[in-house]
Amino acid sequence: MIRFQRLFAATLGVATSLALAPGMFMSPAEASSDPLVAQADTMENPCVLLQEVTTGQTEVRKRIENRVISRNNWHTDFLVPNSPEFDYFVALVTAENTGPYHLDIHLRLPQGGSEPAFSGRADVEAGTTYVIPFQSPTGRHPALINARLGGINGNFYSISIAACES
Repeated sequence: MIRFQRLFAATLGVATSLALAPGMFMSPAEASSDPLVAQADTMENPCVLLQEVTTGQTEVRKRIENRVISRNNWHTDFLVPNSPEFDYFVALVTAENTGPYHLDIHLRLPQGGSEPAFSGRADVEAGTTYVIPFQSPTGRHPALINARLGGINGNFYSISIAACES
């Protein structure tokens, strides 16, 4: 968790207009050099780690389980507070195994329905934290953020999502 907090305080910050190409996961080094991602000052860019809905934890460790008969366990939901209205979000994914991963993020809206916010695939390195900034394509404030992360059966990863104000 200390490594995550240092990463969060040192390298996160996202310009208000985000435009990630599909399939783009960014390592912390790439994120700090990308023109859309600036060095963060947590006082200027306040971000709040969101809580996962079933555990209340801000960082969740999961094992990818591809089940043939019953449903997979790829979905993780994070609760978004009603106030303030956040401008953008950042997913932080740390893979414990090298290999292909794919991530889809959907925003669940309070009035029902959802909208896609990010979709990407990447071959990732074990132990690297990937920074994935995203925002609502329609500007609506979500009630939940659903992250669907899959890959090779048995691989482990940790995921956190932060909600940020400009």
